[in-house]
Order: sequence, then C-alpha cells, then structure tokens
Amino acid sequence: MEIHLIKTTRKALILLFFMCLNCYSAFAQLEYENAIQRRDYQLAVGIMKVEIDHTEPNADMYYKRAVAYEGLGEYIYAISDCTSALKCNPNDENAYLLRGKCKIKMGDPTYIMDLQKGGKEGIAMLKKLGKEPTTTTPQNNIEIISDVDTNIPAMGRNTNNNTFVVIIANEKYLENNISQVCYAQKDGDVFKQYCIKTLGIPAENIHVRNNATRNQMRSEMKWLNNIANAFGEKSNIIVYYSGHGMPDEENQKAYLLPSDGIANDPESAYSLESFYNQLGALNVNSIVVFLDACFSGFQRDGGMLTATKGVAIKPKEEKLNGNVIVISASKGDETAYPYQEKGHGLFTYYLLKKLQSSKGNITLKKLGNYIIDNVKQTSMRKNSKIQTPTIYASEHKSEYLFNLKLRNNK
Repeated sequence: MEIHLIKTTRKALILLFFMCLNCYSAFAQLEYENAIQRRDYQLAVGIMKVEIDHTEPNADMYYKRAVAYEGLGEYIYAISDCTSALKCNPNDENAYLLRGKCKIKMGDPTYIMDLQKGGKEGIAMLKKLGKEPTTTTPQNNIEIISDVDTNIPAMGRNTNNNTFVVIIANEKYLENNISQVCYAQKDGDVFKQYCIKTLGIPAENIHVRNNATRNQMRSEMKWLNNIANAFGEKSNIIVYYSGHGMPDEENQKAYLLPSDGIANDPESAYSLESFYNQLGALNVNSIVVFLDACFSGFQRDGGMLTATKGVAIKPKEEKLNGNVIVISASKGDETAYPYQEKGHGLFTYYLLKKLQSSKGNITLKKLGNYIIDNVKQTSMRKNSKIQTPTIYASEHKSEYLFNLKLRNNK
C-alpha cells in the first residue's frame, strides 16, 4: 500500500511539473506578444532567450527572437537566429523572409536567395526591388547550414573595443579562366558573426570586403595603418582572408589574388611578402592572420587554378616581422580543400568549430594545433590527400603571440 502510494505521488509530481512547464511556456508566449506590441524588443529577446535556454528550442522560438533582434536593429543576431530556425525547419518561409530583409539592411547581396524562398511576400519584395526571381535554383547554390553556423556563443557585445578586423572573402573572379572559391563569402560572413558575438568586437571595428579588388585590398591595409596610428600599442588586429592564392613560377613567391587579378601575372596580385611586411610595420600589440588559401596553383576543388597551369608550385615561406602570427590553411604545394558537407572551407570550418566550443577562451597555439590535427585527419578521410595547416609567428615575439587569446587578447 505504501509503495503504491509513493509511485502514485511520484507520477502526480511529474505530471504537475510538466503542467507547470506548459503553463510557463504559454505565459511566456503571451508576454512575448505583449512586448512586441509595445515595441519592447529588449524584453522580447529576454523572454525568448529563457525559452531557448531552458526548453528544447524549435524553429518558432528562434524566429521570434530574430523578430525582436530585428526590432532592435541587431541584424546580425537576427540573421543568426533565422539560420538556427532554418536548421530546425528548412522550409520555414518566415525565417527566409526575415533573414532576407536583414541581409538587405546589412548590404549582403545573398538576400535574393532568401527572399526567393520567403513565400509570396518575398517574391513581391524582389519584384519591388527590381530583382526578378528565377524559376529554379541551381543545385550548387543550395545553402548548407552546418553546426558552426548556429548556436554561436554570445559572450558579451563590445567587450573587445580595441580589436579591429579586416575580412576579405574573394569567391568570384572577373577573369573567366579563374574558378570560383566555393564557400569563401559564407566563410567570411560567419567569421564576422563570431567576431561580434563570441569575441565581443564592435561591428563598426570590422571591415568586410567580398570579392575585393587589388585597390580595395590596398585600401583596407591603409585603414589598418590609420588604426595603428590612432590607437597604437593598445590595439589588436585580426585579418581573415578566404580566396585564391597564387605562386610566381619564376621566383616561387606567393601572392594573394584579388578579384580583378590575372592568373600567372604577379603584378596584378598582392604580394604576400608585402602584405606581411606592411602588417609587421604596424605599431600595435598583435596582428593575427588567418589564411584560408593555398599558394601552389591548386584551387579548392583540387583542380588547377587555371587551365594553363599543369604543375603545382612550392612557394617560399615568408619571414614575419613585428608582432605578427599567421595560421594558414596549408603548406608547400598542398591544396586548401572545401568541406562540402559543412558548406565551408575545411580550414575555416575547424577554426569556427574551436571558437564555438572554446567560446574564444583559447590560446592561439592551442587553436592552431587543434586546426592542424583536425584538418589533416579530415582531409585524409574525405580527400585521400594531406592538407597541413601551419602556425608561425615573428621569431622575437613567438612565445608571447602563441599564448595570446582572441577574446580580449589576454
């Protein structure tokens, strides 16, 4: 009798617990709607954050928080939550529509694909903008949402005020004989989200150049020089590059290839030696460079950069000066591959993965070693070829730079 009473009481308590949860959820939804009507978007974000953190989140919760973020003008957070909603429900037209609207506000040209999937309202908006929707979407344009594109740790905004970032994502090239770099622009977009949300870098401290020309790349280097002159040794710099690299066959020197560059013509490219020397001359606390590129003449899909190039080149390794540390996607004559299942460059995927799991609280040496181990292993499994990322720093400051952390640079 006593045992039966205990079991009955336990069942009743469990039932009561879930009834309380359901009551709270219903109350939270009502309070959220009231907050939205009052335009108290900060409260609406807080309500949905509690729901997401303490229940099994679904597409509707992420979408509702995205609506509140849009109301606050926090478009990058809204885009992130819309992406999380689409991971839960890939057919959520409202999430596509809202993400497209936010991308327009951010100046992101990929809004067209989102509005096209945003139902009748999205199609109407495209027509109003003079962008005629296509009837079919090519298979290679279908967006892949991976685990690093969602649940980006938010560690406090604007806590890293003296860090400045340049992101160059060269996916498309003007010359017809130069292949696209698959996922380069997405690599840059998601890295920017981690800079803001996880590393606490203010959005206004971040410059993004998609498909940057040589002059645009020079302009960003000039901006960094101005930053160094204004903020001096209390400032930190991060440079992220995703795109083609190119070797000079005559002297084995490496180059970054701008979107208006010409393959096999080093004068149209950006010398890696000059790039490193310019960074090394800056009077700042640290310069961290992430290079998702290779300089062998190969492209991400394993083919040659152009049809005219038939052999891989092993470029010389450039010497670093100043307070520069570089984590690069590959070494020597290797290829920097994509991670097709994840929709990112293989190097960038593991960079983001570790930032996600560590919340940015990791030394550059440990971050580099994690990337090296995982990229090497995944490349062998997926491509049956080795890809070996590298990490190296200015010799006189190597110990200091290896022990830096991206978040607050401590």
